[in-house]
Amino acid sequence: MTLMSDSLDLARHGAGDGARAARHAEWSPEAEQSVLGSLLLSNACADDVFPLLQGSAFFNAAHQAIYQAIEALILANRPADVITVHEHLKRDGKDETTGGIKYLHDLSMSVLSARNARQYAEIVRSCALRRVLISSTDQALEIATRHTDPDQALDDIATLFTSLDRSAGKSEPCSLADALVERLDHWGNVARGEVTPGIATGFSMLDRALGGGLKGGRVVVVGARPSVGKTSLSQQIGIGVAMQGHGVLICSQEMPRGELVDRASANLAGVDLGAISEGKLSDEDWSKLSAAVEEVRSCPLYIDDQPSLALLDIRAKARHVRRRVGLKLVIVDYLQLCSGSAQRGSSRHHEIEGLSRGLKSLAKELDACILVLSQLSRDVAKGGREPSLADLKESGAIEEDADVAILLDPRGPLPDGTRLVAAIVAKNRQGKRGRIGLSFEGKTQRWRETSVDVSARRTNDQSN
Repeated sequence: MTLMSDSLDLARHGAGDGARAARHAEWSPEAEQSVLGSLLLSNACADDVFPLLQGSAFFNAAHQAIYQAIEALILANRPADVITVHEHLKRDGKDETTGGIKYLHDLSMSVLSARNARQYAEIVRSCALRRVLISSTDQALEIATRHTDPDQALDDIATLFTSLDRSAGKSEPCSLADALVERLDHWGNVARGEVTPGIATGFSMLDRALGGGLKGGRVVVVGARPSVGKTSLSQQIGIGVAMQGHGVLICSQEMPRGELVDRASANLAGVDLGAISEGKLSDEDWSKLSAAVEEVRSCPLYIDDQPSLALLDIRAKARHVRRRVGLKLVIVDYLQLCSGSAQRGSSRHHEIEGLSRGLKSLAKELDACILVLSQLSRDVAKGGREPSLADLKESGAIEEDADVAILLDPRGPLPDGTRLVAAIVAKNRQGKRGRIGLSFEGKTQRWRETSVDVSARRTNDQSN
C-alpha cells in the first residue's frame, strides 16, 4: 500500500532538521517506513529489529522520533500501536513534527506483514553505515586540510576510522547449541592436528598453563622488578613465535633498536652479549652470528623503538605489520613508559587504566595476543616476599583487564651459573595458576624451563 502524498513528502524531507546531512545522502524512505510499519503492526518483530538499529540509523528526523517512541514503549513492556505511540510523541511535543496520528496510521497500513522486518532493518542499517562512511571521509579531508602537522593529522584520521570500524560490527546472542556445534568442529580440527590450540611460546609448561599457547584476543601481562629479565624473556618468546611463521611486533620504549638486536643475536646464536657489545668476537662467534642471521632472514618479526607510545601509536604500528605479514603477537615493553591520553588534570593512575583497557580492546580487534610488560612496585623487594597482583604498578586495571598475569620472582643462582626465576602464574582465566621454574643465562640472554622446585617462597637472601 502506498502512503498518501503528504506522508511521502514528510518522509522525503522530514521535519525541522530532517534534511540534515543532505550532501551525499544515502537513505531509503521505503525501508524506513516499512520498519516502522512492521513494528506498529507487530511488536514481536522488535526482537529482530532492535539489535540492528538505533534511532540514529534513520535519516529522516520524524522517523527517528517515531522509532525512539516505539522503542521506549516496547522496552517498558507497554504496547506500541498508533494510539500509544501518538500519545507518547504528543507528551514529548513531537506529534505535529512527525505527521500526527494520520501519518502513524498510514505507516501501520504500509506493510501487509511484519515477516520481513529484519530485511527492512538491514537496508536501513546499510544506508546508515554508508552515510557514516561518507561523513567520516569528509571529516578526514577536513582534518588533512586543517592540520599543519601531518603526523597529528594521520593520528586523528586513524582514530576516526578505527572508531568507525568498531561501530560497524554487530553482535547478536548465540544459542549454546549453535556454539557447541561450532566448537565441536574446532575440537575435531585440533585433534586432527589441522588447527593448533594456540601458538607455542617455546616453554612447554607455560603453554600448558595457557591452554595450548598464546591465543588471539588475549592480554598476557608479565610483571617484574627492573633487571629481572622480562624484556629478554618476552623477546625470546617473540622470536620463537616469529620463527613459526607468525607476524610479531615488539614495541620497545626502553631500549634502542641496536640493543634489542644485540640481545636477539646473543639469544639466537648463543654468543656472549658482552662480546657482541664490545666487538670482541672470535671466529666461532662470527660463524654463529652469520648462521643466526640466515635463520631469521625471512622471519616476520618487526621491532619499533619509538618512546612514549600512545595507544593510537601502538594500534597504527600493529595495523601496519598486520597488513604486511599478518600479526599474531604484539609485545609492549613496558606499560608504564606509554603515554596516556587522559584529559588535563587526570592522574597517571587513570592514564594507565585507559591504556590497559585500550590494549584489551585492541587485542580483540586485531585477533592477536598482546604481551604487556609491567613494572612491579618497590615493596616486592622488601621482606623477601613473593610478588602478587596487587604489586602491578600504578593501576589495578592492569590485573583486571589481563587474561593472564605472570610475575617473575628471582630465586638466586643455580650451580650451572644461570639464575633461577619463578614464573608465578597469578591470574589465568582459562587455566590453572601456579609456579613455573625458569633459568636465565644472562650472557646469552637465553631462558629455559627447569625442574628445580620453585614452589616454596624465597628467603630474604634470594632477593635481587
